[in-house]
Amino acid sequence: MALIGFQDQGNLGMGYLAAVLRRHGCPAAMMEVRDGPEAIAARLLERQPLLVGFSLIFQFFLPQYRVLAQHLRAAGVKSHFTIGGHYPSLCHDELLTNFREIDSVVRYEGEETLLELVDRLRAGKDWRDIGGIAYARDGTVVATEARPLVADLDALPFPDRPYEPERVGGFPTLPVLASRGCIRRCSFCSIHTFYRTAPGKVVRVRKPEKVIEEMLELRHSHGVRVFLFQDDDFPLWGRKGRRWADELIGRMHDSGLADNSIWKISCRAEYVEPELFAAMREAGLFLVYMGIESGNDTGLEILFKQMTIDQNLDAIATLKRLDITYSYGFMLFDPSSTFESVRQNVGFLRRIVGDGSAPAVFSRMLPYGGTPIRDQLAKEGRLRGDLTHPDYDFLDPRLN
Repeated sequence: MALIGFQDQGNLGMGYLAAVLRRHGCPAAMMEVRDGPEAIAARLLERQPLLVGFSLIFQFFLPQYRVLAQHLRAAGVKSHFTIGGHYPSLCHDELLTNFREIDSVVRYEGEETLLELVDRLRAGKDWRDIGGIAYARDGTVVATEARPLVADLDALPFPDRPYEPERVGGFPTLPVLASRGCIRRCSFCSIHTFYRTAPGKVVRVRKPEKVIEEMLELRHSHGVRVFLFQDDDFPLWGRKGRRWADELIGRMHDSGLADNSIWKISCRAEYVEPELFAAMREAGLFLVYMGIESGNDTGLEILFKQMTIDQNLDAIATLKRLDITYSYGFMLFDPSSTFESVRQNVGFLRRIVGDGSAPAVFSRMLPYGGTPIRDQLAKEGRLRGDLTHPDYDFLDPRLN
């Protein structure tokens, strides 16, 4: 088996898939997609794996992946080609219509589905009735019943990491995961639709003891001193989240990780509570990423952030007081933008980073496949661009 994708900061999705396959006697080589078609083809032709899986992060990379698949086929790679990720899962019909080299799509969380697909292929049996896949047959796209999300994350093996850690400040750095899923429903984000379209509990959290066990293993095996939690939303919400965080903090200190490691999380601004984050800082928290997205009420509303400007400002102020570094996502432009809202957003950025505490970073909201806001823009006749570069018109044409 071979799994191909981007390996920036490691690829935990591919790592978990490879670990599950290995546990069941199906070792999988993990390859960097940017190595190029020639190098990848040469490696695959050495062994002709039964299956090649493509990990697609964003739909914008679809042409690159298709060129790779076409080259592999032309070079003589006869493996079953499958693909997974947010976009393939949510827009499998679009993908299979425009990416004919793909034999199947593994939808949603793929550990069990990919393993069953490999077992069927190894046995020479038909695989088209497996739950959680999609495929094209006679010009028609067929999707089987969605497979439930993994109920117990602690039952999964630690992800395979067949690569050298990147370095931050000279120290080995690797990603880890404490949870899967997100409780919010931001209109521009495909994460919540990914987890809500499949059956099962949307948010699942690992036990703190298992998180610490993995961190200690990475410390001993790779010398890791910087841990990047890649959770879509670090699990801090409500009383249950606070109890979980308190236990994690305690185990950080008990294990010694608080004394010799630092770590980063991504969370919503509403979770940034002074007492909790002071305790997390003492346990090694050094960087917090927040999806702030907009500095005006209309933008927050259309993006369905379910946040207020004051909550975002309070979170930034708290992190500054605690001397915790922060970064953020910010959409200076969104489908509701006017010249006045853009001025408000610029003013908001000046307010939070005018002191030099962080760079002034921003983007334009893009309508990803599988998101509510793309569907709304299409309904309004404002969606334009193409499959891999979707775009939209502003209500005020001068902003275009």
